[in-house]
Amino acid sequence: MTDPASRGSESVSAPVFEAVRANIAVRDFRDEPIEDEHLLRILEAARLCQSGKNLQPWYFIVVRNRMALVKLSEFMKGDIDEQRLQRAPLAIAIISDPTSEFHIVDAGRVIQNMTLVAWELGIGSTMISGLEPPNRDSSRDSIKRFLHVPENLNLVDLVVFGYRKRLRLVKQKRRKELEKLVYDEFFGNPLILKQPKT
Repeated sequence: MTDPASRGSESVSAPVFEAVRANIAVRDFRDEPIEDEHLLRILEAARLCQSGKNLQPWYFIVVRNRMALVKLSEFMKGDIDEQRLQRAPLAIAIISDPTSEFHIVDAGRVIQNMTLVAWELGIGSTMISGLEPPNRDSSRDSIKRFLHVPENLNLVDLVVFGYRKRLRLVKQKRRKELEKLVYDEFFGNPLILKQPKT
């Protein structure tokens, strides 16, 4: 079977766009572990991500042990993310290296890669940020210590993954219209594009 990534860009553009169009946050998972083959695919999508100056300022901690997931959820006591983390079969901690000026942006790109590839595999995901400010910093510090993250590195977020309990297709996402977001050459100047033929 030919890997889609090895084909021309025309072949892969439609599936990628469809994943972008359909991918939504999933918080209800089946009670089954993520297959190693699928986990490897998700991690490869992260490893292959673009990064500023190709510095690749990221590390990933895979957490599958149920007791560890429950312990992580305790650092979010009382928050809605506590139960989400408890129910997930897998969490990946996204760690960034602040020595790169692009580390936060690059971490966001990595997460997008992971979640899109996961969606294609029938795996849903959502980001777990934990307690709301002003308690978030102390919660993140506890998570860093629990995961043995070096002090000089940054915990960006946890992302939970699981096989979707049900496929929920959204015909149209609630998003702002392009006309409210995109301008031509300078801010405030409307961009006019030819509409595709239907």
